[in-house]
Amino acid sequence: MDSKMMIQKNLHQVVIIFALIASITTGCRSTDEYKKLTNAGSQYTNAVDKLLDTASNIRIDTTSEQLLRNDRILNQTIEDYQKLTQVDDERLEVLGKLRKHNKLLGDYFRLLNELASSDAPTRAQGEIAGVVDNLNNIGKQLQGSDLITNSGLFQGITNLVVSSQIRGALRDELEKRNRTIMLELTIQKQMLKALGDSIAQDVKLIRIAREERFVIRPLIQDTAISDADTWIETRRNLLIMEARGKELNEASQTLSNFQKVFQDFVEGKLSLARLNAFLQDVDAFLQLVEADKKPK
Repeated sequence: MDSKMMIQKNLHQVVIIFALIASITTGCRSTDEYKKLTNAGSQYTNAVDKLLDTASNIRIDTTSEQLLRNDRILNQTIEDYQKLTQVDDERLEVLGKLRKHNKLLGDYFRLLNELASSDAPTRAQGEIAGVVDNLNNIGKQLQGSDLITNSGLFQGITNLVVSSQIRGALRDELEKRNRTIMLELTIQKQMLKALGDSIAQDVKLIRIAREERFVIRPLIQDTAISDADTWIETRRNLLIMEARGKELNEASQTLSNFQKVFQDFVEGKLSLARLNAFLQDVDAFLQLVEADKKPK
């Protein structure tokens, strides 16, 4: 074999080797992205669940403070109590449905991970069908909620073009149901935004009511405050409470960005840097919620 043929043969082998390396590298990178996306979905639904738990508690505390405040003005009746409690029950029912909706989304992303990482995805495919049916049913109920202020947004949701980098059973699933998942994430996005505004307003009302009860009234009484240190600590916690409500509002807006994260992933536009940034935002929110649980 002459030198020219030898060079051509070697060059051909090098090209094949580089193609294999590129294929393997791309495959690993895609797997990592799938895992990060499904992890982001799990983290997102976990954070939303904690936000809904916090929102429920804040709503109940708000109406409790309102009842106490009304009672100081005019003695309350059982009818007065039941009227406000009914408002609470209606909001808690909506939050309960949203919680179920959110859990089903978490199940969906867990099953997506199985599709992306399993050599035998048949079981996951069967489970996904049931999960999405239930998700869709609750989503239709949530669209009639008072937390949805612009139902017209749902009419403009169309099928996404699935990136050519996504292949196999995962691609089949995303091509089949990406519009459905985008619809359900859009429902959550709208509700999280409204819920964040509601939380901020409720926390403000709680702060005003408790400041009057625990700070102002003891201060303006003729007798001196018996425990000055407790009064100072109470006042400090109440003054920062409103800022905490604003932080929870901002966090709910951040969580609602997951809809765009999912869309960009499906369309092949999502960078790992942006995905990591979203995960950091979710982690910051979880730390915020845990800080609220610590005794003041």
